[in-house]
Amino acid sequence: MAENVKLTAVERLILANQYEILGLLQNNESLTRLATDLKDGHAWIFESKIRNQLSDELPDASAKEVLAILGIYSDLKDSYDQLGDKSGIDGRAVVFPGYDGNNEGELLHFTAALSANGNYSQTIGEHARNSHCPVRDMYQRMVDRWTELGKPRYPLSKEAILAILDAQIHPSNRE
Repeated sequence: MAENVKLTAVERLILANQYEILGLLQNNESLTRLATDLKDGHAWIFESKIRNQLSDELPDASAKEVLAILGIYSDLKDSYDQLGDKSGIDGRAVVFPGYDGNNEGELLHFTAALSANGNYSQTIGEHARNSHCPVRDMYQRMVDRWTELGKPRYPLSKEAILAILDAQIHPSNRE
């Protein structure tokens, strides 16, 4: 839940007008009530209602983490598709499995938003996948292995694909 909803008088008036119009269009009494609370300056009421409608912002570090793993999976899948000899590689392993909805929900929602906005939609798919188990540690091992390999980009060699996929199960020798 977002915190620190502090509005200026002008912001309150603008929001009040928007909620009033929306409430009238949708015939929704709670929205027109919120408009009245905003106009009347009942801060505790409107701040709590607005706060409940907002999620916390995703930290930049988490966004960069997701983007890094999506980039790796994109290169894995595209490189796998181009390989002549796919022996020893399970094609399902190069498909991005998503994030756990129970423990990594903010990351799952971010991937859904990325796909909805046309970013990494080929990698994520039409709908963000719920992995149903935490995968963040596995992804970190994959990023670490990719870094150890010198951060190779598409097209990845078969050896690089196998090394990165191996990190899904096995930690680096440096650990």
